[in-house]
Amino acid sequence: MSKPRNVVVQVVRRSTGSATHHVEFLMDDNFVDRLKQLRSLVPLLSSLNKQRDLVIDKVRVRLPNAIWYAGSSIDSGVEGSCIVIAAEGSFNCGARDRQTREKLVTYNFSISRLIDLHGERAEGETLYIRDGNFANDEPVDSPAGLWVASMHELEVVMRVPDAPSDFDTLHEMALRPQRPQTQPASAGPQRVSFY
Repeated sequence: MSKPRNVVVQVVRRSTGSATHHVEFLMDDNFVDRLKQLRSLVPLLSSLNKQRDLVIDKVRVRLPNAIWYAGSSIDSGVEGSCIVIAAEGSFNCGARDRQTREKLVTYNFSISRLIDLHGERAEGETLYIRDGNFANDEPVDSPAGLWVASMHELEVVMRVPDAPSDFDTLHEMALRPQRPQTQPASAGPQRVSFY
């Protein structure tokens, strides 16, 4: 995995309106490649594909390692974490509150812009996206700058994802090499029976 970084995206939650609801996922070069592959599945609507009966305009893919937060605590009542790639070249993250069935979504953000930021920004720098805009470079006293500052304060108590957020697209294939488990030195040889 090369150039891993966290991406933090503000969540729009109508019931509470809290600006501290957010989703966090790990992005690396492998994530970028998969994002490009998924983007290629969703063509722009043109005169050629307007003549077809069915045209894919969105692709929704599970994002199982995304972490949804309500303030500084993990929101364990979230299910169906996914990323949606739209024909316009943007993405958003979505899920559902298990109790209230409320949809949790983020604003759309350009896929090409996210990929450019991943390539341009310092390795390991967290990317903050608020209201569909990249917020890292916003003035400190602006609403976006204040939001980023509040996210930095929350980082003191938040858990950082420890595994890459792999798209669940390759069924029955290992997405990351598995580390062999080491046995304690005191454990002797073990035999396994297949019968």
